[in-house]
Amino acid sequence: MALRRLTRFGASVVFCLVVGAAPAQADIIRGLGKIVAGVFAIPVGVLAGTMSGPPILGTVLGLANGTINTIGLVAGGTLDIAASAIPAAKAVAPFLLPFLL
Repeated sequence: MALRRLTRFGASVVFCLVVGAAPAQADIIRGLGKIVAGVFAIPVGVLAGTMSGPPILGTVLGLANGTINTIGLVAGGTLDIAASAIPAAKAVAPFLLPFLL
């Protein structure tokens, strides 16, 4: 019950940050959210597989599913952050050049 409340609270915070942020910052926040979700994908997959299927086979398939979800979420989050960091770097570069030379 407490885990469900914590999950809903975290999802609502991420949702508010994504909706209220500017597009470049929203991509960074969305990418961070995907990376954090990817960290928890393996335990969630194992628990879901164990509870919904046969004990050993469900656990193994849940582990495989969680691993695939983790790889996809972390890669997608990393690409979101990288894609939004390039325009931000272009906007900041003219202001940093006098300090670098």
